[in-house]
Amino acid sequence: MPFVTSAGAKVHFVDSGGTGPAVVLGHAFFMDHEMFANQVAALTPKYRVISIDARGHGLTEHDDSTFSFWDLARDAWAVLDRLSIDRVVVGGAGQGGFTALRMALLCPPRVDGLILLGCSALSYSAVQRIGYRQVTDAWTGTAPLAAIAKMVAGLIIGGDRADHQPWLAKWLNGDRERVAAAADCLVNVDDITDLIGDIACPALLMRGASDPAFDHDAMDALTKGLGGPAEFHKIEGAAHMPNLTHACEIDQLMLEFLGRLGR
Repeated sequence: MPFVTSAGAKVHFVDSGGTGPAVVLGHAFFMDHEMFANQVAALTPKYRVISIDARGHGLTEHDDSTFSFWDLARDAWAVLDRLSIDRVVVGGAGQGGFTALRMALLCPPRVDGLILLGCSALSYSAVQRIGYRQVTDAWTGTAPLAAIAKMVAGLIIGGDRADHQPWLAKWLNGDRERVAAAADCLVNVDDITDLIGDIACPALLMRGASDPAFDHDAMDALTKGLGGPAEFHKIEGAAHMPNLTHACEIDQLMLEFLGRLGR
């Protein structure tokens, strides 16, 4: 399996291969690279898609040190350096979007475009931090996980039981304590509002209309704050992860955006 070492982490990634333009995708909290299976299928073979497991998720391993989304961005660049990929479109959902924004800030000349699903440039409010901490503490605690996992699936995935089942099975059979350090990273995400104006590449932003994590105003502010041309699409009937429940719509928007980039 493909791994790369990056500052205390053994980062797992999946590379669709090929010689097409590269697109890197980062998953949302509680998820892993498999959340982009539909997008990999839709974009391949025209595009080379690299999906990365963030620290605390999937097959990526890390030491006990704390980390930030800037560290996750450096992990992603380490993967791309390992693959000798110079220029790329970076994208992600939720925390993966946090990482994509920081990738673009760290290495602007290497980023040809941004694809963001359900994210923001803001830090969380005190109320939001308390709420997220309650959820993650319950997740990593000792009470039965099934009830909290079903609640999380309903909130972030949306859709119906068929959409939830693969992830519930994975969560209930996995190590629930692995996300503890990642939860600290998430809750303490820094505000980069003053920095995003330096991101001059084109951007595609998408938000599920029922996303409980980021409201319309937060993503609208992100769209308007970016320094390059940016388009914002609301996905009706979707929650935090529209790429899972509304894959055809998301795939089409992504393909059209990548086509306009000349990629």
